[in-house]
Amino acid sequence: MNTMEESHMRRLIIRKISVSPAKEKSTPRPTTGIRLSAPPAILGNERGVALVMALILGLIGMLMIASLLYMAGTGTWTSGSKKRYQTALEASHGGMNFFAKEIIQRGVGGAPLSTMGNYGGMLTPLIADADFTTKLTTTGDINDGVYPDDNPDATLTMVFTASTPNMTVNTAILRTSLGNSGTSSNVLVGGGVVNNSSGTVIPQHIPYLFQTEIQGQSAGNSRERARLSGTYAY
Repeated sequence: MNTMEESHMRRLIIRKISVSPAKEKSTPRPTTGIRLSAPPAILGNERGVALVMALILGLIGMLMIASLLYMAGTGTWTSGSKKRYQTALEASHGGMNFFAKEIIQRGVGGAPLSTMGNYGGMLTPLIADADFTTKLTTTGDINDGVYPDDNPDATLTMVFTASTPNMTVNTAILRTSLGNSGTSSNVLVGGGVVNNSSGTVIPQHIPYLFQTEIQGQSAGNSRERARLSGTYAY
């Protein structure tokens, strides 16, 4: 190699070594076309949870309102039903007292049912006098077991004002147990009884027992009714 070529090589090496490191760092690196993105956010579904909670709270509110409306309607229906039933119950109580103290008591004394009068149009006899007397004077089950509205002895009609329907009370004697009570002031009843006078022994009193059944119902609606069973001691 001649001297000229050696000096030229030295200049190239010196020029290459004299390049600034800062410029070498600033040289952009070639890209491969792949771009890295940031990781997804973990709390990105908060809006969906809020929507579900709002729907659940709305459903609970609607259920509470529906429950309140149902209770209010049920309370009104129950109050009206109780009022109608109370009227039928009171009519049945009144019919039972009247039937025992007026009809049965007079029948045991010997008065036929047809001659007791209608008490101002309230009483309607529905059984023959002989059959009614048999019920009053025969021990045991006399009725066939049906309810008084199917086979009543008498019907009581209680008339109310124009705005209130009348009440019909059906009465019946279902069973009789004979006693030794006197049916009148000086008539003996068979079975070990005597007149009450000085020097006589008074036997143990055994009353007549009449099992009765009463059903009161509205004349305008048969569903408004009350049924009672009772025992009248004469």
